[in-house]
Amino acid sequence: MDEIGKMAVMATILKMEFSEWIFCGFYRVIKPNLLEIGPYQGNILACSHIAFDHGVCGASASKKKTIIVDDVSTFPGYISCDEKTVSEIVVPVIKNDDLIAVLDIDGERVGEFNRIDQLFLEKLVSYI
Repeated sequence: MDEIGKMAVMATILKMEFSEWIFCGFYRVIKPNLLEIGPYQGNILACSHIAFDHGVCGASASKKKTIIVDDVSTFPGYISCDEKTVSEIVVPVIKNDDLIAVLDIDGERVGEFNRIDQLFLEKLVSYI
């Protein structure tokens, strides 16, 4: 299965298993410093493009590290695609030392994500 297929399967399984997550999907690197929506599951139309200097996804992409935001209203430059989002975790997808995507997951509760989620999701995306 190719990378996009793996992302689609992962987004679907994660959303089915963690129904409390309101958005679960990937933003793919399409050119330097720009992400484009990839496979996702959610009840809204996702933001189509995100620059590396905007929002949680952009910050994770530019730093190539996982970012957990307990309350998105406190994150400078936060991009709101769904008004229900209160917390967020974004995990970079690295292949051969190159960033190819980020996994973006949104929650409805303050502090929805923790270090255990981070470790699980980082391991999961390593299979892409």
